[in-house]
Amino acid sequence: MKKIVLSLIAATGLAACDMPGMTASSPSDEAASLLTSAMVGTELSGGIVVTDRVARPLADCVVANATDAELAQIVAADDDASRNTITSTVLARPEAISCATEALTA
Repeated sequence: MKKIVLSLIAATGLAACDMPGMTASSPSDEAASLLTSAMVGTELSGGIVVTDRVARPLADCVVANATDAELAQIVAADDDASRNTITSTVLARPEAISCATEALTA
């Protein structure tokens, strides 16, 4: 159940992401920034809205559990569907679920 919820959170948050020209010092920094911006303001079930305080740790969980290739794909993705697929794959990993659960309940 947690996998489904976290995947939906990421997919919903990333659906609104459109940040052309964004630059950062590394793929992990850029991926975290893209993910953080996409998640802020997303409304979860129960009327909970993702704030900056929660979005950054959640994005950091994705970055910490993604491979270098996945980070590069998140940054280079031309559309939200591609970015959502990669993020959902990362968030389905047990370590990412634990990290995201902690970030969401902190």
